[in-house]
Amino acid sequence: MQPEPPPTPPELGPEPVPVPWPLVAAPLVLQLAATVLLATILQPPRDVDTAIYSVRYGAVLLCSYAVLVGATFVVADRFGDPRELLALRRLPIARTVGYGLAGFAVASVTAVLLEPLFHGIKAQGFHPEPFPGGGAHTAGLVMVAIGFALAAPVGEELYFRGLMLGRLMVGRRYWHDPAFAITVQALEFGAAHFTPAALPVLAVYGAIFGVLRVRTASILPGALAHALNNGLALALAVAAA
Repeated sequence: MQPEPPPTPPELGPEPVPVPWPLVAAPLVLQLAATVLLATILQPPRDVDTAIYSVRYGAVLLCSYAVLVGATFVVADRFGDPRELLALRRLPIARTVGYGLAGFAVASVTAVLLEPLFHGIKAQGFHPEPFPGGGAHTAGLVMVAIGFALAAPVGEELYFRGLMLGRLMVGRRYWHDPAFAITVQALEFGAAHFTPAALPVLAVYGAIFGVLRVRTASILPGALAHALNNGLALALAVAAA
């Protein structure tokens, strides 16, 4: 599959107004604050092996990513067209799926290769207890699955590969040499998960999804790869239980 070249300066139109860095950071800070506040109020189980069957944990997860998505759109809307600033550009379905599957495959293989060195998969992983049954636990698992496989990939791609990477690439020269911007947002993506042992593999994920965003000028393929990664990891963990 031939990569689609990134937009060239003449196609970009007028130089975009840079989003101030405090506003770029605001959605992530608000998400963290919302997570802490909701966890304090709802008191979900602290052990993630049990929490994935908890409605309260699912509510915290979904609400925290709703805050991230909402705040990201609010910031983008103040400085132009959110679809452009967040790279929400439509692509042909075949191209989106092709790039998404390729990104997912590369990320998965790289994570396996890095595991003996950093143990990032183990650091992020969990071993759920067997499904306890019942309507409440089923609802909790469904909410957590939506959070892991949909809300988290969408929210994080909009923020890291949309708002943050777009801000880092302000300036014509970065469109020709985006390596610095891709690297910085990838490191921020890894650090934002607050799991030091997993930072290398998460940064690799962030770099791969960043390359997809630059190559296609859209966050959609990266969001698909991200969703496949998260969804498969959760499904395998629950199945193993």
